[in-house]
Amino acid sequence: MQEVVVKNIKLLSDWIEKADVFLVNAERHFSEGIYWLTCFEAHQASELYLKSLIITITGSHPYTHDLGELIDVLNAMGFKPSNDVIMSCELLTPHYILSRYPGKHSIKYTIDRGRRCVEYAKKIVEWVKSIADP
Repeated sequence: MQEVVVKNIKLLSDWIEKADVFLVNAERHFSEGIYWLTCFEAHQASELYLKSLIITITGSHPYTHDLGELIDVLNAMGFKPSNDVIMSCELLTPHYILSRYPGKHSIKYTIDRGRRCVEYAKKIVEWVKSIADP
């Protein structure tokens, strides 16, 4: 399948506005040392960017928080994310749950983990922006 190249796609401004706030807040909370919230917000920014692209093309979106599933939808539509973007989605997805619910599957949120979550989100956001105009 040939990669889809679409010009002049305009993403949904209300989704992007929220996504950008999540990304700014992720960076702010990272600088404040609140790493669990950094990772949650990085996930949310990524999810909203991916869903905005899907909605722009199809008119609806899958009801999932799994970034890998969202990338699979875009891949099936002909968009070809890099392995780095795919891996960023896979690594960021667990933080939607793990960052919010302490318990037996909890993980330690460190400066390194927070930094990586922001980096993953930025890779995903930049990939979406490379396809469409926010």
